[in-house]
Amino acid sequence: MKKILALLILLMATATAGFARTDAPTPDAETVTFRFRAGADMFLLKGNEAELTRLYALVDTYREQIADGRMPVYVDGYCTSLPTAKENRRTAYLRASRVKSELVTQKGLREADFRTTLHTGASDGGKEAVTVTLRIPAPKTAQPAPAPQPETPAVNEPAPAPELATPVTPAAPAAAESQPAPVAEAAPQPAPAAKPYCFAVRTNLLYDAMLLPTLGVEWRVSSDWGVKLDGSFAHWSGGEGKVQKVWLLNPEVRRYLLRNKRFYVGVSGGYGEYNIYKYPLGGLFSKDTGYQGSLWSAGLTVGYQLCLSRHFSVDFNLGLGYTRSEYDSFAPVMTEIRIPGDDFPAIECVRVIKERGKTKNFFGPTQAGINLIWTIGGNKQIR
Repeated sequence: MKKILALLILLMATATAGFARTDAPTPDAETVTFRFRAGADMFLLKGNEAELTRLYALVDTYREQIADGRMPVYVDGYCTSLPTAKENRRTAYLRASRVKSELVTQKGLREADFRTTLHTGASDGGKEAVTVTLRIPAPKTAQPAPAPQPETPAVNEPAPAPELATPVTPAAPAAAESQPAPVAEAAPQPAPAAKPYCFAVRTNLLYDAMLLPTLGVEWRVSSDWGVKLDGSFAHWSGGEGKVQKVWLLNPEVRRYLLRNKRFYVGVSGGYGEYNIYKYPLGGLFSKDTGYQGSLWSAGLTVGYQLCLSRHFSVDFNLGLGYTRSEYDSFAPVMTEIRIPGDDFPAIECVRVIKERGKTKNFFGPTQAGINLIWTIGGNKQIR
C-alpha cells in the first residue's frame, strides 16, 4: 500500500512540473517613442536623436530575428490634434510612413517587416507621436523537475510579403517656359514709329498639350524692351499611383531687334517645385520611381513672333542655360494598415523614400515654347 501511495505522489509531481514547463515565455517589449508637433507630419530629428539611436541599436541586435519574420516591428501612429477623424488618420498614416522610411533607408528593413496601426482618438492615449515596439521573448527558466521534457515556445511567424523595390537614379526635369507678344512695326519714314502694344496675355500651347497649363503676361516698356512673367501649374492624379504636381515661375527681360521688332533676345530665370510619378513626365524617368524636389535655372533666350492679325500673334522661343535640381526619390509600396475597431485591414500605398538630398546639374535647354499671344492697348502689330 505504501509503495502504491508513493508512486501516485511521484506521478502527480511529474505532471505538475510538465504543465508548468508548457507555458510559453512572456514576451518583454522594447518601445521607442518619437514625438511630433501637433497637427504636423514632418519627422524632425531634433528632440528625437536619443530614441532614434536606441532604435538603431535594437534593430542591429535583433536583425536576424526581424529578417526571418520571428520578430515583427510594430509601428503605431498617433494623431488627435486635428478637427476631424479623417485628418487625424491621414496625419497618423504619414507620421508612421516617415518613421518606417528611416528604418528602410538607414537599416535596410523591408515593408514586410512592419505591422502598422493607426490611432486617431483620445481613447488611444491622445498622443502626437509614433511608437516602434519590438516584442522580445523572455529567456526560458531552469526546469527543476527530475524528468525534463523538452519544450519549444510557439512562434507566430507572419507570412512573408514582397520585398521593397530598389529605386533607379533619376533625371531632373527641365524647366519649361514660354514667351509673349507681337511687336510694333516701325512706321514709314516721314511718320514716327507706331506705339507698340502696352500689355500682352499669352499661353504656351506646347506645355498646355503636356498637361502643364501655362499663363503669361508681358509689359512692353518701349518698342525695344519688354518684361514678361510666365507661370505654370499642374495638379493631376489618377489610378496606379499616377500623379503630376508641378509649379514654375519664369521671369524674363527682352530686347526686340531689327526693323519690324519681331526677333528678340532675352535673359531669363526660373524656379519651381515638382512631385511626379508615372504621369506623364514620370514615365520618362523610371516606371517604378517618383521624384519630388525643386529646381532653378538661368540662361539666354531667343525668339521670333509671327503676327497673325492686329490682335493675335504666335511666339516661338527657346532658352539655353544652366539648371540645378535638388530632389528625393521614392517608391510607393502597398501595405496593410489595421485600425482599432475595424474588422478588416485597409490597404494603403506608402511612399518609401529611397534617396534623399540628391542633386542634378546640367547645361542645356531651360525653356521652349509655342505661345499664342493676345495684345492689349496701344497700336496692335500689323502684318
